[in-house]
Amino acid sequence: MKAKVLLIVALSILVSLVALPVLADNGDTAMWVSRVRLSYIGRSSSSPDRVMGMVYVRDANRKPVVGAAVTVSWSLPNGQFEETVVTSTGGIARSYVWEGDGTYQLEVLDVVKLGWLYVAEQSLLTSASLTIPWSRR
Repeated sequence: MKAKVLLIVALSILVSLVALPVLADNGDTAMWVSRVRLSYIGRSSSSPDRVMGMVYVRDANRKPVVGAAVTVSWSLPNGQFEETVVTSTGGIARSYVWEGDGTYQLEVLDVVKLGWLYVAEQSLLTSASLTIPWSRR
């Protein structure tokens, strides 16, 4: 009986430690990139072809981080550029580009939010690539 009580207490402590936000040395709350995704969005009656990049930003409890500024670097079939986009209520920063067929690559350079610390080492994935073998022009 005592072993069961100790096990329950130990599990409760472990759960409370995991559920509490991780704080950095300076008191900021930690955030990280949980996923980077590229997808082709085909032509529709209301928009042209495009590639959408999505960066998912989460906190230590895997909850979405809203309002974080995500700086990304795009490598396109005909060039390269950087831009900063802000995460939505779902913690997703979205960016759209189109350069025709070829390879698209999106890399996260930085994530910034007041009172938060971007911990790149905790990020599962910070880049994605997609090849469009053809385009409808």
